[in-house]
Amino acid sequence: MALLFCLSLLSGPAAAVDLPIVFEEYPPYEYTDNGVVKGINMDLIREAFRRMDITPIFEARPWKRALFELEYGEVLALSSGFKTPKRETFAIFPSESLSMETLVVVALSVSGVEVNSLDDLRGLKVGVIREYSYGHEFDSMQGLTKIQASSNPQLLKMLLNQRMDVVIANKAVMKHLAREMGEEASIKFVYKVTSEPLYLFFSRARGVVAEGLARDSFKAIRSMHEDGTFKAIESSY
Repeated sequence: MALLFCLSLLSGPAAAVDLPIVFEEYPPYEYTDNGVVKGINMDLIREAFRRMDITPIFEARPWKRALFELEYGEVLALSSGFKTPKRETFAIFPSESLSMETLVVVALSVSGVEVNSLDDLRGLKVGVIREYSYGHEFDSMQGLTKIQASSNPQLLKMLLNQRMDVVIANKAVMKHLAREMGEEASIKFVYKVTSEPLYLFFSRARGVVAEGLARDSFKAIRSMHEDGTFKAIESSY
């Protein structure tokens, strides 16, 4: 399927694309509310693409499926994730990120779990999301007992049901989900794993179109930093 536009031929107001930018439900960064796509990163992307005179299409996907479709060019871009060597083989990352993700170890408040280093996770049942990256140090660790979930809400529910000892997760996402479930007091953050940038990344299978969009979105996001729009959108959440 070809894109409806070529970067060199954009004309008229707000050109559209026929391939979506996909995302996983990841509040407060990306989520749907009564059918409306919202979130910090979604608003940042909308504004960046507005400055590029393009109207983006957003669609929700499970993370594993989203990565597969991105690799084979079935979608235009994916929001949002870490830059890793593996992903760079099939995706193009702009020079500017969308946000910083702080990953933490989460345990039940009533548990006696203490984590002072990643080595303390050995011997524990550690909850993770399929196909997520949690930073090089954790990703490369051997000998951990990992229990996989398909989404962050499922991960939190499994922790609350004591199907795992701890989970590795984005701190803001876990706080948001726990608050929505009325379980904010039930969890505690026991260790900071890493803090790394989250990117909107484009499918290499889309060729020069993806390359151009990665380049132009970098310029748009940089201009948003310079004029204060970026910070204003972040602060609105």
